[in-house]
Amino acid sequence: MPEDDMLLLEDAPRLFGIVADPLDDDHPQVVAWGHELPDQAVLTWRLGNGKTEVAVFRSAEAALATAQQLYNARLLWTAPVAQSV
Repeated sequence: MPEDDMLLLEDAPRLFGIVADPLDDDHPQVVAWGHELPDQAVLTWRLGNGKTEVAVFRSAEAALATAQQLYNARLLWTAPVAQSV
């Protein structure tokens, strides 16, 4: 892979979900989803009335810490971090 392509991959958004079992019925689900950039993470979730909300955090882990105030939650990354050669 050309070096320029590796630089693009290093700064590309990383997609993630926050997984929890909000009903405590052994059926975990994605309760929020977003993308992380080098300096922030943008998180989206659906409200009970069907509308969505969006918030910006300093990282996916910071978004998870907020979700963990409501649920026993964990991060689920959709792809591994690009590694430099």
